[in-house]
Amino acid sequence: MAKKSTKRKSRLRADRVVHVPLREVSGICLRRDRDHRMSLIAVGDRAATLAWAPLTDGDAELDWHSIDVARLPGSLAAKNPQTEAVCADGAGRVLLLQESPPRAELVDIEARRAAAFIDLVVEGRDELARSWEDPDGSRGEGAVPRSHLLVAKEKHPAVLIEFGPPGANRGA
Repeated sequence: MAKKSTKRKSRLRADRVVHVPLREVSGICLRRDRDHRMSLIAVGDRAATLAWAPLTDGDAELDWHSIDVARLPGSLAAKNPQTEAVCADGAGRVLLLQESPPRAELVDIEARRAAAFIDLVVEGRDELARSWEDPDGSRGEGAVPRSHLLVAKEKHPAVLIEFGPPGANRGA
């Protein structure tokens, strides 16, 4: 006699749908600004545009703001930036992860400038290094900033990669 499963099937339903003023959304995150206000951040990989909306209580419509990252002083964003992920640091800045070329760009929204950019390099000759260097291959799809940068690589192989400066202790 087969044992009956006692697991309950759970479902979530769409509770709210919010328009995002981007052609395509590839990443979202929450950001706390220098005045401790929360915003929802969205980025797409078709255009170098970053959109954010301050979060308010209740079901009020979101008041979206956006900037063209390619026009910011110090930015390396190209016409097709392939921005796959966005995350915020504790200082209110936003880190954009680009798949091609593989790099991260730190944007200070309040100062309206690119604060830094970081090339993401996988050295060696193994499968991961070859895949990372393949111009048609998969690179970073998601990121978590900590003392190092933890990046999710989608496929061939699917892995998490911890990036940090040469010789630094791991800390992600």
